Amino acid sequence: MTLVSAYSSYGMGDALNTRAFLLAYCEQKPQAKNETQIFTKFPELFEGDGFIINKPINNYNAILYRNFGNFIGIPKKYDLKNCDECIAKNAGIDFSFEQIRPLNWKRENLDFSLPEKFVTVNYGHDENNYTDDITICLKMWSTNYWETLIKTIGIPVIQIGKGKYCKELKGATLNLVNKLSLKQSAEVMRRALFHIDVEGGLTILNQHLGGRSVVLFGPTNVEEKGRSFNLNLRHCDCKPCYEGEFGRRTSLYVRKGGLMCYNRCMTELTPEYVVEQIYKNKWL
Repeated sequence: MTLVSAYSSYGMGDALNTRAFLLAYCEQKPQAKNETQIFTKFPELFEGDGFIINKPINNYNAILYRNFGNFIGIPKKYDLKNCDECIAKNAGIDFSFEQIRPLNWKRENLDFSLPEKFVTVNYGHDENNYTDDITICLKMWSTNYWETLIKTIGIPVIQIGKGKYCKELKGATLNLVNKLSLKQSAEVMRRALFHIDVEGGLTILNQHLGGRSVVLFGPTNVEEKGRSFNLNLRHCDCKPCYEGEFGRRTSLYVRKGGLMCYNRCMTELTPEYVVEQIYKNKWL
């Protein structure tokens, strides 16, 4: 049997979650004889560990992993975009997405110097989710908030990130936007005290690098997406509107005229509150 996981193809975090699950499954059920195929735009995440990286098809690489058991049984009530979680529940193994699965990457040499102590930040989101410039991502923090945090956090800040919608932030000690490969960005995060970002792929990548992150939550559910070793911050009394016990009630990507509210979950999560919590929890 071949299982094609559509969920893993969308973002970097999804691909990393799938990788962690596949490794855990095959460790606990080594006698499995089947295969799985995952389509992703992040083939470098699957290097080593028995994965076979095939040539890209329509910009997606097909990742084949052998000895993957026939456990699939997704209840109809689940959305296919949550199929990794569904499969994990039905696989009959001891697994949590909090498990760290180190990446078999050779450490990158960097041709620039970094401060002795610093934190990394990322402003940006997946540019593949829409094609126009009047659609906004509800889980994004504003540019003004990021620049205020940089001014007030009291430690050098290195900005990383890549893509059309990754804006350069004023005041960063070093701005590396669109200047690094994914592996180079990972090396910068390895050397940082911690990473600050909205809920997304780089925080999950940092997890598998052995790092920890300050994660800014808004429309997504902290209880579903938060990892215990991170500092997960949300400062709003409204219920998550993207995911939760009642399923998805809105999209993360909406046209500016179609906002259900003024995005208060991210607006009320101020940089002053974030810096306060970082120091209160003794991360600095």
